[in-house]
Amino acid sequence: MLKKLTMRAIQTRYLVIACAVILMLAGFKTIQQTPMDVFPEFAPVKVEIQTEAPGLSSVETEQLISIPVEHAMNGIPQMKTLRSKSVLGLSSVVMLFEEGTSIAEARQAVQERLLLVAQKLPAVARPPVMLPPLSSLSRVLKIGLSSSHDSLAELSTKALWTVRPRLMAIPGVANVAIWGLREQELHVRFDPLKLAQHQLNASQISQQLGIALQPDGAAYLDTAQQRMAVSYDRPTLNAEDYLQLTVGYAKATPVKLGQVAEISWGHALPIGDAVVNQGDGLLLIVEKHPDANTLRVTQQIDQALRELKPALPHISVDATIFRPATFIETALHNLQSALLWGACLVAVILVLFLRNFRAALISLAAIPLSLVTAVLLLSWLQVSINTMVLAGLVIALGEVVDDSIIDLENILRALRANRLLAQPKSLLKVITQASYEVRGAVIHATLIVMSVFIPVFFLQGIAGAFFKPLAYGYLLAIFASLLVALIVTPVLAYCLLKCEGDQAPVAHQTTPPAWTRQLLARPKAVIAAAALLFFGMLASLPFLGSEFLPAFKETDFLMHFVERPGTSIAQMKAMSLRASQALMHIEGVRNLGAHIGRTEVADEVVGPNFGELWVSISPEADYEKTMAKIQQSISGYAGIFTDVQTYLKERSKEVMSGTSASIVIRLFGNDVDTLRDQAERIRLAIADIPHLSHLKVESQALIPHIHVRLNTALADRYGVTEKEVKQALSLMTLGQIQGEVYVGQQRFNVRLVSAVPARDSLQALRQISIQSPSGAVVALADVASVTVQPTQNEIKREAASRKIDISTDVVGTDIGSVAQEIESRLNRLPLPAGYYVRMLGEYTEQKTASRTLVSYSLLALSLVFLLMFMSLKSVRLTAMLFAVLPVAVAGGVIGIWLIGGVISLGAMIGLIAVLGIAARSGILLISRYQQLRHSRAYALPALLATAVSDRLRAISMTTLATSMALVPIILKGPVSGYEIEYPLAVVVVCGLLSSVAVNLMLLPALILLFDKGNDGSTHVR
Repeated sequence: MLKKLTMRAIQTRYLVIACAVILMLAGFKTIQQTPMDVFPEFAPVKVEIQTEAPGLSSVETEQLISIPVEHAMNGIPQMKTLRSKSVLGLSSVVMLFEEGTSIAEARQAVQERLLLVAQKLPAVARPPVMLPPLSSLSRVLKIGLSSSHDSLAELSTKALWTVRPRLMAIPGVANVAIWGLREQELHVRFDPLKLAQHQLNASQISQQLGIALQPDGAAYLDTAQQRMAVSYDRPTLNAEDYLQLTVGYAKATPVKLGQVAEISWGHALPIGDAVVNQGDGLLLIVEKHPDANTLRVTQQIDQALRELKPALPHISVDATIFRPATFIETALHNLQSALLWGACLVAVILVLFLRNFRAALISLAAIPLSLVTAVLLLSWLQVSINTMVLAGLVIALGEVVDDSIIDLENILRALRANRLLAQPKSLLKVITQASYEVRGAVIHATLIVMSVFIPVFFLQGIAGAFFKPLAYGYLLAIFASLLVALIVTPVLAYCLLKCEGDQAPVAHQTTPPAWTRQLLARPKAVIAAAALLFFGMLASLPFLGSEFLPAFKETDFLMHFVERPGTSIAQMKAMSLRASQALMHIEGVRNLGAHIGRTEVADEVVGPNFGELWVSISPEADYEKTMAKIQQSISGYAGIFTDVQTYLKERSKEVMSGTSASIVIRLFGNDVDTLRDQAERIRLAIADIPHLSHLKVESQALIPHIHVRLNTALADRYGVTEKEVKQALSLMTLGQIQGEVYVGQQRFNVRLVSAVPARDSLQALRQISIQSPSGAVVALADVASVTVQPTQNEIKREAASRKIDISTDVVGTDIGSVAQEIESRLNRLPLPAGYYVRMLGEYTEQKTASRTLVSYSLLALSLVFLLMFMSLKSVRLTAMLFAVLPVAVAGGVIGIWLIGGVISLGAMIGLIAVLGIAARSGILLISRYQQLRHSRAYALPALLATAVSDRLRAISMTTLATSMALVPIILKGPVSGYEIEYPLAVVVVCGLLSSVAVNLMLLPALILLFDKGNDGSTHVR
């Protein structure tokens, strides 16, 4: 069938060439239109519910909101993790779903249950909000707004009503969170003493304001010709409208609001703040939807900001504080350069080896055809093009010409032999027969290369998300190259080589090289040397370190800046300003932005003691020196936890464990005090392990909390009820929103608040005035006790249990060895009944992925053995080829030692690729050996030497072509875009060199000793 396929392709050669050209054109058009990103989506489907509850402590938030919402969400199909976090005034419940879950179905299931539980939440809680779906790398841009002309409140109004709506209208933008927001409000500041003089109370003021601001429609008026709506004009921003509002009567005399209150602009108490470069400002964080393209969204945001510039006079807009698109552009440029230079080097290798321009052109045609076909198949499978897919194509770059080289090499050999015949055969028959001779070996060899990647498709979590696209790109390119070799290569050979006439392509020397005869004369010495290499590799394995993902060389750095729990926003801002001034003086630092605390409807659920500094350095700056200076600067703050990370690294860690640390020990239990004590005990138990950095217990600490308890006896004496006490507390601290006023498209809250709010001292709170229904005015301390008691700053839950994390990073060595020592100590540490720990983070993810690769590699190796047997039809020869594969992998292990002796997941994928390539070359050699043996024209040593000679050029070309394709990556080192690909490339190149030696030296030696031609039952005819 394959022979007929080749003959039919040659007969319809013009149609085949036309189809190939159309395929190329379609592919190039698809490539131009296909959006590219840095990494695939690696986070599981996530749904988060946030519920604001102003004034509730973390314990009250957990009991009244988080736990009821958790109970309502339990049992949702395909949900694998349920977490919650309760902080002052905010509850966050996060659900993670199994891989493959539809995000729309997950959100619908959550929404259905949320509608039911929302009705049961306390009145103080605002309606629960389900956050928009976000990408794994959700933050697409940080924009700093600052002005020396406008106040923060005025800046906030422009950001909220001009900038944010325009950015939210951009396709792909999911949310625009604004830190440092001072949303303008119209404050009605009442004087308690004046209220008492006019025999009024705050409830009456609140009632009259609410009625005036209520947006009620009056009715309709129908005339003979038309219907007209009747509406009631509510107060606007004109202060006079409010001052003339009647709020009550004193001795039958109307009391106007202006007699007891003042009207002024203000803002609510902030829950967060921001620093832009070295001063005040707003920090806008733009987040994108899943599968939205970062480059495209960033370009549209840049365009929108240019359009908005005339509408933002006197405002400085800095859109370069954090811009992932810069890293993506650099990474894609580097990989595209590697692809281009790799293709050029492959072309040089082919021309040098084939020494025939037309033959080299035939082989080179396989590169664009295979890669373009792979891209079209990826688009059809809806796999996004990212750096991992491009890495797979780069690795496949040298291999896509392998099948064509093997096919073409055999065609050239057949053409030379045909010209020596007395009656040469027709060109069609020669090319068809020559292609058919290697067709079985080529197909089986390609299937073997594809089979060894089976374990990659069983990887789960972040490992699977990262490396499955690489495997897709690699395998589809290899599959496309097989189709090209089956159909296109014979057609091009017929069209181009028939023009050679009597001048055959320059033939290579068919005499076996002397070194093959010398090695075959001492087969036992060759086997002994290979055994020494193999056992040396085995002996070195225990000393290899391990890591999951490397550090990414982004030019944007993230620094956590965490003070003691209970620290005020003002103190955190002062520290952030001090840090920003120090960082901005570092050479190479371009700009800086910081956000403190939180903002509404954002993915940061933290207290006011938490801050993040984002520093962007110039691409021209010395990366290592600048980063070292930044780390030195940020570590100089005693009592403050600080670290320096890149966003990609931090996000990958958060996906693995929910925190930004490399190793996380999660302690579960019910009592928060016991959790804190046991967590500190664990920290002390591992504190002396070398190479630990930033070891800390999660800051679930006790902070001061003011408790007000009503004394009912005293309250009854003064005629004061709980309603008056609660209202006084609210009005004298936060104030109460009475309604809204609308001006054009803008909306402003109207807040009723005391003219002398008690916000800065406990004594002032005790002395706030409470007016009873009888008109008597008493102090809060007269009817209630006001005390300070400790309470939790935050409470975290997972799997229906409270939890606390002990986290650490690792410096100066690999993560695996440190994590193993931590595990060993934890196993020896007893815990109270009902308390248990779980290890999370990079090490756990890497160990799980490694276990998956190793276990499924056994399945892949079984399939490889079966395919080799189907190709060779000899148990003995299959066993010998199978036995040399581990020796071929030894070169890859040497490559791991050359790059630091740390085995990463990328390096393991490289070892798998080496295994398939080594098996491919071995099959080609043995198949040629079998062809020569059946002719019985040579004695066994000469037969083996001839087989090695016949396949030497093809194996050398394929090895050098694959190696040259990866050389650009190796020469540049682990620069942006090569962080994962660099160790993979080094391992593959070193493994290829050892596989050449194994196939050309060790395999013939084994055949010489153990395959004497006694077929018996070992060969299947």
